Amino acid sequence: MLESQKRIMLVCLIALLTFSHAALAAVTLRLGTSQPPEGGFYGDTWAQFARFVEEETNGEVQVKVHYSGALTSNERELAEMVQTGAIDLAGVAHTYILGWAPSMKIFDLPFLFTDHAHVRQVFNSPVGEFLRNETLDDGVVTLALMSAGFRSIFNNVRPINTVEDVRGMKIRSMESPVYLTFFRALNMLPTPMPSSELYTSLQLGVVDAGENDPASVISWGWVDVIKYYSLTNHTYCPQVFLMNKARLEGFGPEIQEGIRRAGRRAAEYQLDYVERAWDDSLKQIKDKGVKVNTIADIKPFQSAVEAIYVEYDPIIGNNLIAQIRDLGR
Repeated sequence: MLESQKRIMLVCLIALLTFSHAALAAVTLRLGTSQPPEGGFYGDTWAQFARFVEEETNGEVQVKVHYSGALTSNERELAEMVQTGAIDLAGVAHTYILGWAPSMKIFDLPFLFTDHAHVRQVFNSPVGEFLRNETLDDGVVTLALMSAGFRSIFNNVRPINTVEDVRGMKIRSMESPVYLTFFRALNMLPTPMPSSELYTSLQLGVVDAGENDPASVISWGWVDVIKYYSLTNHTYCPQVFLMNKARLEGFGPEIQEGIRRAGRRAAEYQLDYVERAWDDSLKQIKDKGVKVNTIADIKPFQSAVEAIYVEYDPIIGNNLIAQIRDLGR
């Protein structure tokens, strides 16, 4: 064999061994979500997060995303899978981790947040840091707070313009005790159930109403089984981006910080997406024939639930309600 051929073979062998070593060295994290790869309130955030992680760790860590409930569509189960280490990462509604982060009940209080800018201020404030740190004792790191946007009421009975319009409506509720108290304060009849059961329940008349952000109304298909969507904008529902604490701490400091940076970048990307998608989502709902209306005077709704603040201020504690209100001024 010619000397030049030997050198070429040697170079190829070294390249192959180097590639194989890099492939073996790369760690793949598993991320579970109930949402689709595009659309909804995440858009393509998880694909972007996977890209951010690869960038921030110089390819040493990769992310495999399991979309559309491929692991489970029950977000409580996704959170528990992160806690046990069955998966590494998940994005879930905050209501499913209230046992780990009880102060996150703050997000369930009606009419506390004024707009998207106010929410960003809270997320990036000491209040946001305090809330993120609450999960640490349960073996879970909250990498970031994300957003499902403001929630409003949809139903099959009538447009909602006054407090009297909701009296007696059977409404699907999350399991949060604050939500149950909120709906009862409006003389509604809350029925706790998973989001996955709401479509059929609306079809069959088990409930009259539900409530969620515009993107979710589309992505869950509820737009096809409702008549009215009234923009009460009563609560702001964050999503929590969770990672197994032991898994994160199993990496060296540089990789840990790279993953955290990727999480922060993904959160900013997702918040921007939700704000851009708001008007487009409402247009899609209207195009489906659903009657969308704004509430001309929201003050009677606010007055009806004022007692909730008095009840939950000592429960939530840490002066969080006052801090959030101050940030909104």
